[in-house]
Amino acid sequence: MMKLRSRKYYFRLLMFSLLIGTLPVIIVGTVSYYKSSSIVQEKVNQSRMETLQQMQLRMEQVLKTIDHSVTQYISLPIVVNAMSLPYSGGDYQLYREMYQSMIRSQTFELAVSNMTVLNLNGRWGIDNNNIFTFDDVKEMEKLLRYETLPSFSAWVTNDTTTDSSPSISLVKKIPLNSLKAEGLLIVTIAESELARLLEADNRIGSMVVFNQEYQVLTQSHPSSSKFEELVPLLRKQHEEEGHYNVKLAGDDTSVIMRKSNYNGWTYISAISIKDITRDSRSIGWMTLAVCGLLVLLTAAFSLFSSKSFYRPVRQLVRAVAERIGDAPQEDKGDEFALIGSRVQAMLQSESKLSAQVVGQMRELRRFFVIKLIHGEVREAQLRDYLEEYHYPLDWSWHAALAIQIDSLEDSRYEERDRDLLLFAIANIAGELIPDKERLDPVLLEQSQITIVGGLDGSQAQQKVQLFGWAEGIQQAVREYLGLQVSIGISRPQKRLIEAADSSEQAIEALHYRIRNGMESILFIDDVTYGDPVASVFPQRVAKELYNSVKLLEREQADALLEQCVGAIFQERADWRQYQLSLVRLYAMLTELGQSDSETSAAPVPLDQEKQLFETLLALKTQEEIKLWLRETVTHPIMLQLEQQRKSHARHVSDQVLEMIHLRFDTELTLEACAAQLNYHPNHLGPLFSREQGISFSEYLQHYRLEKAKRWLIETDMKIGEIAEKLTYTNPQNFIRFFRKMENMTPGQYRQLHQPHN
Repeated sequence: MMKLRSRKYYFRLLMFSLLIGTLPVIIVGTVSYYKSSSIVQEKVNQSRMETLQQMQLRMEQVLKTIDHSVTQYISLPIVVNAMSLPYSGGDYQLYREMYQSMIRSQTFELAVSNMTVLNLNGRWGIDNNNIFTFDDVKEMEKLLRYETLPSFSAWVTNDTTTDSSPSISLVKKIPLNSLKAEGLLIVTIAESELARLLEADNRIGSMVVFNQEYQVLTQSHPSSSKFEELVPLLRKQHEEEGHYNVKLAGDDTSVIMRKSNYNGWTYISAISIKDITRDSRSIGWMTLAVCGLLVLLTAAFSLFSSKSFYRPVRQLVRAVAERIGDAPQEDKGDEFALIGSRVQAMLQSESKLSAQVVGQMRELRRFFVIKLIHGEVREAQLRDYLEEYHYPLDWSWHAALAIQIDSLEDSRYEERDRDLLLFAIANIAGELIPDKERLDPVLLEQSQITIVGGLDGSQAQQKVQLFGWAEGIQQAVREYLGLQVSIGISRPQKRLIEAADSSEQAIEALHYRIRNGMESILFIDDVTYGDPVASVFPQRVAKELYNSVKLLEREQADALLEQCVGAIFQERADWRQYQLSLVRLYAMLTELGQSDSETSAAPVPLDQEKQLFETLLALKTQEEIKLWLRETVTHPIMLQLEQQRKSHARHVSDQVLEMIHLRFDTELTLEACAAQLNYHPNHLGPLFSREQGISFSEYLQHYRLEKAKRWLIETDMKIGEIAEKLTYTNPQNFIRFFRKMENMTPGQYRQLHQPHN
């Protein structure tokens, strides 16, 4: 198994060496080839652009020379004056002088095929051959069409026929710059002359010239018609010069273009890309040969070096296999995988052992701190413990920081997360306070305790340092956990064995958070006082609060509760006095319902009462206390009193109704009902009105009226008897009251409602 495996890493090493050696050669060769090809093509294009520019300049120089000579000729007085003369044999001398001047003006480098002067008014003309009239020329219309040209001077292309060769003409109107032409001068140049200029400048590729209408004027290879495919491309271009790669007659072609500002012609140089890259291909073959040679040399070197590098690896594999054993059958890795798996197994075993030792050491350190805080460490053993757990030995003072979470309300945490959060706070404290200035932070009930210390320093310096640590912890907890914490700080002490007293002082300082509010930093010396006050209970405000709750004045009660709690914590006192005042206030309010004989509430069970007291004493801030008293005590008591009083008022009202229904035929009064029910009339009257929506006297009158109406219909009682039975001393008073209420007399009511026999 090992023998088969032993070659795997060797082949990987060999392939890697080959890759490292050949890949740069291939990359460099490829980049060099493409770079040289681009440079060659760029140089060729630059040379072609220069050649095209030279050819354009030469051709335009010839054309401008012709233009200049012709302009001088038509500016001669003899030519200008001849345009106003008709054709006449007597002007033969004039015609001869014009002809001789015409011949002299054609002494320039490019041969002119013909030069013609036309007198449009006299209908005669002169050319290189003879003097003629318009009637003597068959195709005069082709010449006369130039009269309609929009410009004074223009280069035009002549239409070709089967018996004539292509040519171009320079047409000028006579006289110059005249709105109406009296004559025309036409200079004709054969296309072959322009082609000769192209052949003189063209070294590679082909050249072609287009006129303003993108018709081919001339080209270096007249037999080629592929340049007509360029016309759509040229019509889209607006630049004066450019370079394009296009496909002409199925061949990839590089095209360079220049437009003339003189006559609007377009000069084109085209060459096949194959011709451009002919030299590049030779460079490519040379590069390929060099790269191939380098690859062979690299392969030989890689083979030799791989064997040398692999020799110690093979020896190490054999040693591991002999001492530790071969790898399992299912292990498909190479030699290093075998070595790695064996070494990894040893390292994991060592790491597990180290982690167990470190974890146990960390727990032992924390256990020592907890014992120190509980006062269970003897002074004789303290130094040995400090040395064993690598704690500082040179502290000259120490103090305790007690950290508590202010509240988990309005946070993303629940009460079950408190212990985990305290553990996180302990880690934060351990990170912020240097190791040499603290012991391991520990958890103690609902607090996190950190013993800190340092070298010599004044009390002011020690206090500043303690405050800085506490403030840093508060900021970090707020940033990372989103919680508010309060920190109690003991007074600095010299002997570390007194850490238990320091911890108690720090926790003692946190009790005064109830006065300072959330996120407080409390030094024990700043919150304790030598002479405690006799009492912090605000008797007057508490009594007003009691009366407001009793009278169900909710807004007034809330305001007085705020004032009462604020008055309790206004005095500087021991925290135990604050708790006694809160218990006293709670007891006063809860006894409110029971003190009212009319609306006494059921007593609270003892276990529930105990739980409420514990909850009250566990509150940490004034805002929590106010909220708890308002929602748990004052508002529920007022709601209970309101419900009970409504029930009582309904019962009393029902009693009054029953008395009215039974004694309506007597001299019944509100005072009599109040006396029988043991209430004052001023209390009973409004109570009855609130419950029934009508006063006592009105209800009594309406009830008596209903009785009278029933007696009138159902009995034969006389009206006087009914009035007497309803306690009316005078029947007329009863009749007036009945008419007022029913708009008819009792007799009329009886006649209207009593059935007729």
